[in-house]
Amino acid sequence: MKSVGLNTMYQELVSLAPTQHAPSNRRSRTRKDILRAALVLIEMEKSLTVQAIANQSGVSKPTIYRYYNSPDEIERDAFLSEVAAERAVTIFNSASQALKDVPDIRERVHSLAEAMPQLIESNGAFLRSLMVQHYRQSSQRPEWLASLIQQVTDRVLEPVRRQLTVQDYRQLSALLATYVTPDGHLVMGDRAKSYGVNANESVRLAIDLLLDRFLGPDPRRDALPLKASASPMQS
Repeated sequence: MKSVGLNTMYQELVSLAPTQHAPSNRRSRTRKDILRAALVLIEMEKSLTVQAIANQSGVSKPTIYRYYNSPDEIERDAFLSEVAAERAVTIFNSASQALKDVPDIRERVHSLAEAMPQLIESNGAFLRSLMVQHYRQSSQRPEWLASLIQQVTDRVLEPVRRQLTVQDYRQLSALLATYVTPDGHLVMGDRAKSYGVNANESVRLAIDLLLDRFLGPDPRRDALPLKASASPMQS
């Protein structure tokens, strides 16, 4: 399987983004200016108002209201659009750079997982807002996001794809997506914080268990005898 480059990935995802608001090049450019401005404001964690969008985009308020009825509608359309898809591909592609020249499957998975906290720290506002949109009703979700997540997991699992059955590959891919994408890390981080545990260690352990389940134990791992734990009934 060939690696998917940034441009190829973007073109594939853009094909999934709706284009019903673009009957002409001029309208398309205006719409993109509005949506791009909204995403910039979200990433800057500023209030999303029509006035703020007008100031950021250079598009007048009356013109914005010809396209949209409210800031909420603009935000929803922004994350459904090719503008957000382009931004997300750039973010995910930067994380995938951790896979370059790493042939070992366990190192690939752990490298990508370890890159997630920094990725979230740098792009947290965009990613959290994207997840809010993703968990809406299915008809309102960004269609391109699932495809992007699948492409990322395909890339990380590339060395072992031919070793697994189709069913096992699909299961492992779906389970690993929880740990090697910003979506999963945001959820894991929030859960770990609420339980007072280390999210990174929890992710590492979960990944090792998954890879052992589907690929067998890591032969490099030291075989240490299990320590007998004391019974809770013992004093």
